[in-house]
Amino acid sequence: MDRMDRPIDPSEQRRRKLRRLTFPVTFTIVGLSLIILVTGWLRPSVRRDRVRTAWVERGEVTATLDASGVILPEFEHVLTAPMATRVARIAKTPGAAVAPGEMIVQLDDRDARFDVSRLAEQISLKENALRQSELELARTRDDLTTQWEIKALELKSFGYEVERNRQLFELGLINQDQVRKSETDVERATIELRHLDALLANAEQDVAARLEGLALEIAILEKDRDRARERLDRTAVTAERTGIVTWVVSSEGAAVAEGEPVARVADLKTYRVDATLSDVLARRLIVGLPATVRSGDTRLSGRVHKILPTVVNGIVTFEVVLDEQDHPILRPNLRVDVHAVTDRRSATLCLRRGPLLNVEGRDVVYVIRGDRAVRTPVTIGLSNFELYEIADGLAEGDEVIISDMSDYRNVKEVKLR
Repeated sequence: MDRMDRPIDPSEQRRRKLRRLTFPVTFTIVGLSLIILVTGWLRPSVRRDRVRTAWVERGEVTATLDASGVILPEFEHVLTAPMATRVARIAKTPGAAVAPGEMIVQLDDRDARFDVSRLAEQISLKENALRQSELELARTRDDLTTQWEIKALELKSFGYEVERNRQLFELGLINQDQVRKSETDVERATIELRHLDALLANAEQDVAARLEGLALEIAILEKDRDRARERLDRTAVTAERTGIVTWVVSSEGAAVAEGEPVARVADLKTYRVDATLSDVLARRLIVGLPATVRSGDTRLSGRVHKILPTVVNGIVTFEVVLDEQDHPILRPNLRVDVHAVTDRRSATLCLRRGPLLNVEGRDVVYVIRGDRAVRTPVTIGLSNFELYEIADGLAEGDEVIISDMSDYRNVKEVKLR
């Protein structure tokens, strides 16, 4: 029997079968391992220490209108030029402390002095005309009074003559014509006396009207003179209260118009905030709303005190009065954030503010569940610069990623490493 035809030993057959099975099994195991590893490598993940998280808690949430503001002295007096003139001398520069009555700027006062002198002369002329009219009235009154007295005597004499002529007519010593002539003389004298009465009354009324007109002109000129004196006094621009000069006109010799500012004096003990807001949002702004002013980590409370009626380039300006107007952080022209509170809710679920994602029209956040961050739809209620109100989607105690997760917006779960 040939050696090639001898039967194979059973143990050898088993070894050969094991060798044939070893390769596919090993290949299968290696393939599955590679699939598991690649799947792990491709699954989105993020290091836990690279994300910021916050807990859903119960507390108070306010809705705010966010505006930008600037700190200004609460009291700042703007000193203006009383007339068109020039700057003669600058006595105080910005930053200088001033007391009430202390001069800051001296304006050229030559025109003001000329106005005062001119008006004083005009008043003197009108007063002289008034005295002349009074003397004229006195002379006219004396002349007419004398004429009246003479005419009264003539009337009395004509009366005596009428009586005498009537007696003589009864005795037949004179005719009727002589009696009538004497009676006519009485009537003429009576008419002339009434005329003198009217002339005297008219003269007094005429002169009285002229005197009243002159007195009115004098009163007007005196008011103009007083205003001119006031302008003259104001050419020495002085501080009205203790404060700091914050601004002064640029240079000596500069021309200034009437009413143009020449200096500003501020009381740096107390401050206010002037804030600006879009006129679209300003419709929700009303006087009296609580407000928070924020500079860095410092927060100051206050209230909306005034809303300016004018809108400039779509911007509305409003004034905030602070509860602590003398806080150490306050200084002129400091830029701050202003948040006017329009609504407030207490004992509600709230979450520290962070970037929100919008997926398919809904706001979503990533909630930490063990070693995974799960994308979760939420409903936001009130919000402000610091907090969101959670109306739906989260529970108290949930830990939420508040870092920017926009790179994972299309992933439902993110592994935490």
